[in-house]
Amino acid sequence: MFRFVPAFIALFLLALPPAFAASAEDPTEAVGWYGKEYLSCGERTSTVQITDCLLAAAERWDQRLNAAYHKLMANLPEEQQERMRKAERLWVQFRDANCDYYINIPGTRANYIYAECRRVLTAQRAIELEAAVRPVN
Repeated sequence: MFRFVPAFIALFLLALPPAFAASAEDPTEAVGWYGKEYLSCGERTSTVQITDCLLAAAERWDQRLNAAYHKLMANLPEEQQERMRKAERLWVQFRDANCDYYINIPGTRANYIYAECRRVLTAQRAIELEAAVRPVN
């Protein structure tokens, strides 16, 4: 199986404060391709069901990302808010373009690989913004 964790994500995860690392959720699991969330969806009986499950997980991460984004924006000075808005718009464009690559892989597996891409990238960004909200120890 293909397993991909970009170097910058690995470095980000190593830099997390100990309190975060000790939480009930292991961020390395959430951002890893084909991890626990994927495997639980993989127990479904059809490609459509697997894809729907992964897209639902991506949507849960998207809600979490949006909550972290709004919390972060509320704590930023105006000039930083504009930078964050720009960064977020560009990040969404990147995520969409990156995952659109996978939807064009031949065969029905493209559907769940695309959905897994959405889940992973959205989880990565949600965790990043949640970390940005927390004060540095």
